Amino acid sequence: MNLTLANSLLVAAEEQPYGFLNVRGADLVHQVELMAAAGLVDASIGHAGTEAYAVINRVTDSGQAFMRAFKNQPPPPKMATLASTQN
Repeated sequence: MNLTLANSLLVAAEEQPYGFLNVRGADLVHQVELMAAAGLVDASIGHAGTEAYAVINRVTDSGQAFMRAFKNQPPPPKMATLASTQN
C-alpha cells in the first residue's frame, strides 16, 4: 500500500460534504481495495463499462487513527537529511 496516497485519499474522503469519495482508474481503485482490506475505509468497487471505479463510503475508526498517526510522523529520513543539509 502506498501510505502517502492512502492518507491523501482518506483526507479527501473526510473533506467531502457527505463523506463519499468517488475514484476512477485501476491504480486508485486498487489502492482503495487495499485500504478496505486493511479496515481503513468502507468502500464499494465496481466497473462502468471498461473503467474501474471505487466509492469510499466512509472512513473507519482505524482510518481515523491512521490519519492521526500519519499526520504526527516526521518526514522520511531522506527528506530529513536533505532538509538538514540545506540549513
